[in-house]
Amino acid sequence: MTTAKPPVVLHFPPVAYDLVQWAMFPLNYAIGGLCYLQPKKSVWNDHGFATQDLSGTGLPVEALKQQLLSGDDIAFHEQDLVRLYDALPAVSARDDLIGRTWKGRIVRTNHSVLDLAEWAIVRPLSKLGLAWGKRYRSAEKGDPLLFNWKGRIFSPVPLWGNVGMTDIRWRGETTATMNYDHQPWKDYFKLLSDDNGKVVLLGVWTHKHIAGGWFTLTLDPETPTRG
Repeated sequence: MTTAKPPVVLHFPPVAYDLVQWAMFPLNYAIGGLCYLQPKKSVWNDHGFATQDLSGTGLPVEALKQQLLSGDDIAFHEQDLVRLYDALPAVSARDDLIGRTWKGRIVRTNHSVLDLAEWAIVRPLSKLGLAWGKRYRSAEKGDPLLFNWKGRIFSPVPLWGNVGMTDIRWRGETTATMNYDHQPWKDYFKLLSDDNGKVVLLGVWTHKHIAGGWFTLTLDPETPTRG
């Protein structure tokens, strides 16, 4: 009987995150700037957000949820995603995210910065067996980008520096939030599903006041998080 080899999980020293993000400052600045060029306004947390039009396609929230969980390669109306986000329960950074590793999937809207990343980076790399996720080792230490090759080798990519996890209010409700140490970015999370022990989060990445894209995180209980 053959025993499966455990995955190789890499960890970098804290100084690596600072040095790499400083070296990549022009690129990271440009990534944030692209949010202002998105063809549709994606500001969902300004004063008066409660009166925004969220009609979207008109699909019920439960139908939207099932579409996301099915993993179908379709584009969503962003108003639908915001409406779904509002209907989902909040999560806690300390209780639900810290100490866990996650598998990521970009949710397309056909006009977000993350859509560009999906077509230009994620899909080409997937043909080489690479996938992306996130890892939260503690409240002060985390990897906003964790690549893995066929589930065998996991390596952080410190392009954006280190992140911490706290609970912050967005659209009127406090929920688990990933804060970038060196970028004006935040990721807000709600619980999309925990059916049959499979935990899936809906996340939105924001540059200052602009939503730059949506994604899901699926818990990866098999991969060690702390080194």
